[in-house]
Amino acid sequence: REGKLTLRFYIAHRLNPPEVGKQELEQIVQERDRYHDDWIAAGAVKFFMDGVIETHTAAMLAPYTDDPSLSGDLLWDPERYKQLVAELDKNRIQIFTHAIGDRAIRTALDGYEYAAQVNGTTDRRHRIEHIEDVSAADIPRFGKLGVIASMQPLHAYPDNDTLKSWAPNIGPERAQRGWAWHSIQAAGGVLAFGSDWPVVTLSPWAGIQNAVTRETTEGEPKGGWIPSERITLADAIRGYTLNAAFAGHREKTEGSLEQGKLADLIVISQDIFKVDPREIGKSKVLLTVVGGRVVYKSAAF
Repeated sequence: REGKLTLRFYIAHRLNPPEVGKQELEQIVQERDRYHDDWIAAGAVKFFMDGVIETHTAAMLAPYTDDPSLSGDLLWDPERYKQLVAELDKNRIQIFTHAIGDRAIRTALDGYEYAAQVNGTTDRRHRIEHIEDVSAADIPRFGKLGVIASMQPLHAYPDNDTLKSWAPNIGPERAQRGWAWHSIQAAGGVLAFGSDWPVVTLSPWAGIQNAVTRETTEGEPKGGWIPSERITLADAIRGYTLNAAFAGHREKTEGSLEQGKLADLIVISQDIFKVDPREIGKSKVLLTVVGGRVVYKSAAF
């Protein structure tokens, strides 16, 4: 109202199990209808389907390798989740589902597929958040169903937390499917990248570097961890820009520099297409323009 915002917001209403009542659904629809301008939009909800692999709370199709008594639990009953997804989809609400383990990811895909079948809907662009370990059988379903793979490249940073905790928990075979960016994209899925701040840094540069190299800043492991899942620099940038806009139904006004769009852009300190990929993370923003208005200018610019 005062014209002071320098960021555009897309807000998701968090849904908690076991139930979503009529009043809450009405509130979600009201928020969607009230907030839908270029600055603030509220047309989405978010489910949490499981936890994380490090604590054995991500829902897996098979038991954890390091503790076969555990396989993680789904936070939502699959049948109830499907019915809620269908109801929200019918009301033109976009759905995000946090799903890290392969069982949770499959449950989310099943819910989205069910909604499309019963409602006959297309182009809802429902999303799955994180997708750390996906079954090979489910990789083609992202493209087939039009489900956005919303992932955070820096989560796959191959440090001790990843290589000595995450990977051993699920074993070498499943670890090879970790953060399968290239496989999902090659099968027709759309990758939308973000930070998951404050879990990791808000800056995209470290994430772009990791998407391209899958190495630590010290260059380990040489050639990258699961190098077959690296993607090109152009694809990594697209994940953070145009695909991210597409994931929020905003690609007509955001995500690229084109006539008629909102003129959101930055000037950075180096040409990341010319530097060593291991130097991308050192990039600095010199100028930020939002809606054609300068909102940040470095002293170095």
